[in-house]
Amino acid sequence: MKEFPPFRLDTENQCLWRRGDAPDDERVMLTPKAFAVLRYLVEHAGRLVTQDELLGAVWPDTFVQPEVLKYQIADIRGKLGDRPRNSFFIETLPRRGYRFVATVEEDELAGALAPAIPDRGRLVGRERELGALRACLRKSLKDQRQIVFITGEPGIGKTALVDEFQRQAAREEPNLRIARGQCVEGYGGAEPYYPVLEALGQLCHGPEGKRVVEILAAQAPTWLVQFPALLKRDQRQTLQQEIRGATRDRMLREIREALDSLNLEAPLLFVLEDLQWVDPATVDLISALARQRQTAKTLWVITKRPVDMVAPEHPLRRVKHDLRLHHLCEELTLAPLKKAEIAEYLEAESPEGSLPEGFAELIHRHSEGNPLFMIAVLEHMTEHGQISSENGRWRLNVPIEEMAIEVPETLRQMIESQIDHLTSEQQRALEVASVNGVLFSASVNAIPASLDEGQFEELCDALSRRYHMVRRAGLRQFPDGTVSVRYEFAHALYREVFYHRQTPGRRAKVHLRVGERLEGLFSRHESEVASELAGHFEQGGDWQRAIQYLRLAADTAGRRFEPRQATAILKHALELVKKLPDAERAETETGILEMPAGTNATLADTRVSATY
Repeated sequence: MKEFPPFRLDTENQCLWRRGDAPDDERVMLTPKAFAVLRYLVEHAGRLVTQDELLGAVWPDTFVQPEVLKYQIADIRGKLGDRPRNSFFIETLPRRGYRFVATVEEDELAGALAPAIPDRGRLVGRERELGALRACLRKSLKDQRQIVFITGEPGIGKTALVDEFQRQAAREEPNLRIARGQCVEGYGGAEPYYPVLEALGQLCHGPEGKRVVEILAAQAPTWLVQFPALLKRDQRQTLQQEIRGATRDRMLREIREALDSLNLEAPLLFVLEDLQWVDPATVDLISALARQRQTAKTLWVITKRPVDMVAPEHPLRRVKHDLRLHHLCEELTLAPLKKAEIAEYLEAESPEGSLPEGFAELIHRHSEGNPLFMIAVLEHMTEHGQISSENGRWRLNVPIEEMAIEVPETLRQMIESQIDHLTSEQQRALEVASVNGVLFSASVNAIPASLDEGQFEELCDALSRRYHMVRRAGLRQFPDGTVSVRYEFAHALYREVFYHRQTPGRRAKVHLRVGERLEGLFSRHESEVASELAGHFEQGGDWQRAIQYLRLAADTAGRRFEPRQATAILKHALELVKKLPDAERAETETGILEMPAGTNATLADTRVSATY
């Protein structure tokens, strides 16, 4: 975060804020290119930035007329309230370029809050759980490692609880290092250590990223080598030589030692979300960390649905039970909100007046205390003119007894009703985004949605402000160094509705287009997204490319010393072999069975199932 009063440049969420008389800062809307121009000038404040330098930084490998840059500068000046002559912020140096002349300061507290926490509204009914999390944080600060599972049904508010706790923790402990990772349904679960690597990646790209990379290089090279974008070619080659012959046990030992070193410098908060889709290697790592005898200033917060909803024999179920038995973890199970808690939420939204009689009871009855259902019910009733909020007061526009008849019975119906209010372009963009999962980025999805990147970002930003279906979720960096705004669906159920409202044929085509776009963005770095690519091409019916990337994903699992997962991935590849034309089957199957030792012995037993 960079400050030049009264403005703050939020580089994490790519937006500009203006501080005023109101309690909350005002967001100043900038197009993606205008933000990129302003960011470059601010990051090089005090010196001349030539036109060629600025064009090369913001429009790399693209020919752009200088007039475009002049237009962007004029737009930025308008938003800053600046002027070409006697400038407060951007000075023009004729025929040479521009200079940012305001004093720029780093907002250290804002940097401690990374990754960004979206604003999800008022949290009610979770005081006990927040108190329990704060108690665990206090214990961790006293060198008592803590692991907390937060369990609850979809929409019950697991992420909202974690977000509020993270805000409080970052405010109370400015030195706290925070990292978040998330499991992804489908392809994400096939990749060993998926959420942990995502969280470590955030630390590596955060304010203290250079130091984190140094510690990983010294104590956890088997982990650092998993981030090729952080390394130069000669560094990668040196590390690969160093870890040759390494084992899974070494990988677990190294990450424990690296985390201990990070702990010596600052306490750690790791948030791992949606572990109902976790990979077995991550489960083993959680178990190993919980059983460490060494003290550590680390708190692991893990959210998940009840694993019985996913698979009765889920590996996390056994590990969690064993850890609880030995008092090595805590579990917080979120219950539905009570009627009084819903009334508290409604009263906070209507500070100027009392609630209409029976209103809270109606919302409680139709939401069953599920926070997501509650918000969806309110939005549905507002859209249909049944209720309104005027001058800080709730107003009922039709009698209570009639509302009970009109409100849809299921959340899916409510979401469908919301979607009906979107334009065809908005619907198409979110349908394409749903193919990516809960998280998606502008660079990956804009072209499959027949939009340019700027249009896609503006569309998603508008949707987040008006309909609250999606929200910003930081940035995604690609191997060429470019970054793209990342978004997420407000809840997985929004994603599911958009995904399943498409015909199977359309979904397959979109999967192919997204897969091909990812191939282009990760050219020569496909191993970083091999599981993702395999999933898209399998859903798109391109069996040969799906098998190609499954083999690459298996190789990645092998390099992370997880032969079990490598074997499982290759078994799935053998299943797909049966879908190939006769002429391609034998050669492809042979290639799979000739994969490195450690997997092919097990695979040989499955060869019969792949015969034709």
